Amino acid sequence: MTDKQYQKIVADARRDAGRKYGFRQNTYINFKVEQGYFFCVYFQYSYARFTVKPMYADDLWWDILGESENKDKPVSLRGTGEHSLPGEVLGIYRIEMPADNEELSEVFEEVFDKVTKVISEFLTGNPDADVFYPEEPKIYLDPDRLLYLMALIHNGREKDVMEVIKEERKKGHRCAFRSGWWCDSYTYIRRWCRRTRITERIRRKAVAYYDALVKYRAYALMSFCIMDYGDRPDYRFCNLIDLAVVLAICVIPMTRYMFPQILWIVFAIDFIIVLFLDFNKKSERYYNQFNQLPLKTRIIWSLGMWISVILLYLYTFSTLISHGTSHNLPG
Repeated sequence: MTDKQYQKIVADARRDAGRKYGFRQNTYINFKVEQGYFFCVYFQYSYARFTVKPMYADDLWWDILGESENKDKPVSLRGTGEHSLPGEVLGIYRIEMPADNEELSEVFEEVFDKVTKVISEFLTGNPDADVFYPEEPKIYLDPDRLLYLMALIHNGREKDVMEVIKEERKKGHRCAFRSGWWCDSYTYIRRWCRRTRITERIRRKAVAYYDALVKYRAYALMSFCIMDYGDRPDYRFCNLIDLAVVLAICVIPMTRYMFPQILWIVFAIDFIIVLFLDFNKKSERYYNQFNQLPLKTRIIWSLGMWISVILLYLYTFSTLISHGTSHNLPG
């Protein structure tokens, strides 16, 4: 028996045992949702780690990160997702993997039986997920204290959150989660806690506007793949879009009476920001979204973008020709 065959037998035995206790399976985890909590068992080699967290914790964290679409994805993402929060550890169980199928089932059933009893005791002591505060020493791999901070925010204690972050900054704490050069977990959380302030409202609207531009450009790039929609755009075609826009930006000042200068400046700045400052980080999300659109919608996008780019080139060259002709005419 090969290792791959054995791993399949183990996964099947774990799935069957978990189903008897109401657990679903995804790769290396088994999970269930009960009374507003996400219970998850992580199986790793010779042991299983059992954790719990309120369902609202990931929802709130994704809202803070601007990834609210994750809430519509499979529940298992809360256990395996890159930006899912860790949970409070309720138990760790050693596992010895026998070769016999029946013994495998017994091993996993014993684990799920213990886990189910722990769940019952936990829910007796913590019946309301909304007011649950995790015991931080028991949280597995949460150096930024995110699960605790989510509990504070959920219960309206933003001032306490700001104090915690202030103290962590004083200690020189560097967040494990970082985005770009200046943003980390605490940056996003502080912005969320200040979201009612006028300056933060303006910033959020500017970010939303920027995201909309990135999304439009990502869709436009993907639509140029014609009917062969891959995971990423084909840059042999995509350069046509960027070149068309750059040329249009260059010739627009020549027709300033048709296009107000202020709008041209805004458009140019927007284009430069999207083209040079995105670094494909936000675009990646929108590439995937485009591929999930109905085929008819993607075809409409393709036709619309090809027509738009052709019209941009025609406009650019006709403007250059007319501008050159007007300068060559005798005074």
